[in-house]
Amino acid sequence: MSGSRFKLALALSGGSARALTHVGVLRELQRHRLGVDLIVGTSMGAVVGGLFAYYQDVDIVGERLRVLIESDLFMKSIAIARDDRSDEGSDGFFHRFLSLFRKGVSYGQSMRRPALISDEDYQEIMEDLMPDCLIEDLPIPFAAVAMDILSGEEVVIRSGSLRLAAAASAAIPGLLPPMEYRGCLLLDGGWLDNVPVAPAIALGGHFVLAADASLDVPGLGPLPSAAIEYLLRCNEITRIRLMQHRKQNADVTLVPELGKTDWSQFTCLDRCSMAGSRAFAESLPYLRGRLLARRCLTLNGWLHPVRRRCWRHPFKMV
Repeated sequence: MSGSRFKLALALSGGSARALTHVGVLRELQRHRLGVDLIVGTSMGAVVGGLFAYYQDVDIVGERLRVLIESDLFMKSIAIARDDRSDEGSDGFFHRFLSLFRKGVSYGQSMRRPALISDEDYQEIMEDLMPDCLIEDLPIPFAAVAMDILSGEEVVIRSGSLRLAAAASAAIPGLLPPMEYRGCLLLDGGWLDNVPVAPAIALGGHFVLAADASLDVPGLGPLPSAAIEYLLRCNEITRIRLMQHRKQNADVTLVPELGKTDWSQFTCLDRCSMAGSRAFAESLPYLRGRLLARRCLTLNGWLHPVRRRCWRHPFKMV
């Protein structure tokens, strides 16, 4: 943390393996001594952001992620959702997920329980990865974004268990089990707010640096061949367009170039981290200029938020 009144907030997107680019962004922030005063993450962004808020050391974060990725349980869980024989060129999660049904893999399981990966396995994965502490006790203020499947609300978790918050935010519907929290039944926040800029502003960020590792529409792969695939592709396009609208209120948005890296390629940690570092380096002169402008507009943090009101959208703080 910088210790000044002016707060630099980091909004970290979801994107599964693609969100490993956040490690590179955090490394560059540390290298250039740009203190982060608040982190708000969605899905994998909540996992990476929560680890950094706890350890405050990007090398430790990277090592924790590497150990998890190389574990047998994690690789087994990814294999459940990934079909390596899928058509070449497809990067989308839905294409991978639907291929399981077309080939009859895990069909009976998926129709009889809420998630392909069991509660026990998911709990073990999170226990191996995420420290068990209170969000309120973190040295860097942190919040995780999730979706309440009961009410349809966007839920911003800023207190309670860090491990539970990260698990809820990253719980991909159909793949990972929903998490109960304070009367809510929470799943992956990326379905409502994949680049959580508005919560970062609401929680006190004068300047919001967004890191967006999510897919754009071309990354969804070739045109569908079945009716249900058309339905789900349209749903995914709607989600992507919503996110493009909501992230516009960031002061600077980094979009690392990842090419054909798909959601399940967690073994590409180093390549993703380098892509995040490159995106930061290319944007650094612009970022410094925008930082100076925001400091002036806010009188170095005495005024907040000095923004148009259109940045707001409904969400619930817990």
